Amino acid sequence: MAAVLIVEDDQERQAVIAEVVGRLGHRVVLAGDGRAALTAAVAHRPDLIIADVDTPHLDSARMCRGLREHPTTADVPVVLITAHQSPGDTELPEAEAVAVVPTSFSAEELTETLRGCLEAPAEARGPDFTEALLRSLDAGVVACDLEGRLVVINQPVRDFFGDDSLGVPARDWAERFKLRRDDGSPLNPDDVALYRALRGEEVQHDVILAHDRQDRPRWFAVNARPVRDAAGQVLGAVAAVHDVTAEHHQRQYERCKSEVLKVLVHAPDTASAGAQVLRAMADGLGWPFLRLWLVDPVTDRLRPAATHLAHGSPPIELPSVLDRGEGMVGACWERGEPIWVPDLQAPDAPVLPRFVEAGHYRAALAVPVRSAEKVVGVLSCFILEHQDPDPALTLLLTGIAGHLGAYLERRRSEELSHQLAASVGEYIALVGHELRTPLTSIGTYTDLIAEEPDQTTVGEIRELLTVIERNNARLRSLVERLLDLSALETGQAELITAEVDLASVVAAAAAGFSVRPDLPERLTVPGDRDRLRQVAENLIGNAVKHSPEGGVVRVSLTADEDTAVLTVTDSGIGIPAGERDRLFARLYRASNARHSDIPGAGLGLALSRAIVELHGGSITLDENEGGGTVATVRLPRRPGTIGPARPGRPDETLGGNH
Repeated sequence: MAAVLIVEDDQERQAVIAEVVGRLGHRVVLAGDGRAALTAAVAHRPDLIIADVDTPHLDSARMCRGLREHPTTADVPVVLITAHQSPGDTELPEAEAVAVVPTSFSAEELTETLRGCLEAPAEARGPDFTEALLRSLDAGVVACDLEGRLVVINQPVRDFFGDDSLGVPARDWAERFKLRRDDGSPLNPDDVALYRALRGEEVQHDVILAHDRQDRPRWFAVNARPVRDAAGQVLGAVAAVHDVTAEHHQRQYERCKSEVLKVLVHAPDTASAGAQVLRAMADGLGWPFLRLWLVDPVTDRLRPAATHLAHGSPPIELPSVLDRGEGMVGACWERGEPIWVPDLQAPDAPVLPRFVEAGHYRAALAVPVRSAEKVVGVLSCFILEHQDPDPALTLLLTGIAGHLGAYLERRRSEELSHQLAASVGEYIALVGHELRTPLTSIGTYTDLIAEEPDQTTVGEIRELLTVIERNNARLRSLVERLLDLSALETGQAELITAEVDLASVVAAAAAGFSVRPDLPERLTVPGDRDRLRQVAENLIGNAVKHSPEGGVVRVSLTADEDTAVLTVTDSGIGIPAGERDRLFARLYRASNARHSDIPGAGLGLALSRAIVELHGGSITLDENEGGGTVATVRLPRRPGTIGPARPGRPDETLGGNH
């Protein structure tokens, strides 16, 4: 007589099934839900389980998974009753049922099905059946005798550790397979779950880290318990091994994402945000080398913006710039989609030859960084072990890159907004000041002339007229430069572009000052000759004007294949803290310059920036280490990167002074 466990919460159907089982001459055990059934089966192993698919608390699929994972009930056959499958359908892979019966069964159908399950030939439950059962389990199963010798090891375990793992005693597994704890620390041989179970311990969810034969990390949760005879004596131990790598990675990815978001919330500026994000990713994912590339708007190439190299990891020689489509990073920029390279040594790997030659890193990936719909950079990672493409990891990295792109865009918008808000009030005040001062002088001296007697000659009031003329010229110059700046900013003023020898332009601009520039013999860029000379004159003039008597002003011009760089360095009064960005606002003058009575209208830098940006370049001001200021202009050397313009002949001039 067999013991049959019936798992059914419908009382009427439960009674019918029990009646059929009883008529077949077998003992009935009842359970109202899946959780109670699992407990009853482990306590007293049944010969057959009949279960409704939709049981309370624990559905049949999870109940069957629990049965398969427990060594006592791993081979108990299960018959499922369901309303969701046709009578002829016997496929419920997740539950591994031996038969499926529809809820609309007849007594004859149920009797025939149960008779076939309960009266199977004896050979079906012999060694071949047990081996087939162990092989069919998704979970790994390992058992050892009292001496620690392995007597059972099913296929999932062999696939991971190798066929020769059967000959390794339980206590030697930690050293032989370099097992580690969840935190990465080495696992002590005495702490191997199967060996602990031999000592009588019940082990639940002991997480270990191991590497497969391709050196890929995998995490396993191990449940182990002693195997006892009827008298309770320990005969050996058995362990169920579950691959929990996906769950581990999910927790790891969530922590990493959380840390990155914290960085972006608290990062003080864009310069430090990239480095802090890479550090958070390296700590969260355990990756040794990461680099953030951003598109240089001057050269339209990728340049490194931040790099993280873990302590003790081999460095990588990377180029200073990358073109679209060049290597893995350039290809990611060009396609605008993530690129995985599971094996850097593969013949078709889209990486530069230097990575293959170095041989330190095994895998790499790159993810585009977007601002709105535009790719503004690429996040690249290099890994020491093989890494197959992982959809969850791709989603994480795409999200991090998206947050980083949004941060860069938000900070840029905030900076522009702050500049605009500050400049509106300043502009009104400064315009009022710059216009009011000469107008006051003109008005005052006009009143003085009007008060002179009629017989006063022109010669007697010539000095008063000179003051009026000087202030009138100042006003006219101010208005003309404001109109010029407005035309440049709105695109109404066109550049006359041609191939320009920037070295001769800077030399001509420096000729009007007592400086000796360090210039190459020739350096050509696409641009407007007169506008570029205007920039050079403004910067050199500012440097001389703000330097003390006898101060040193250095002018240099250098270049690489992409960019021409003009640098003007002075040893003058420098820039007050907090005023550097405001100096490019129209009519703004540094407070120390105003208080030192240094002449100027505060338009030179604003005009210079407008001109440089129309040429597709950039202009920055930095503090000189020895005191003073360093002005740096970067201009693209390749055509097709400048703003509103019309073509001109080489070195064609406007014929006027700007």
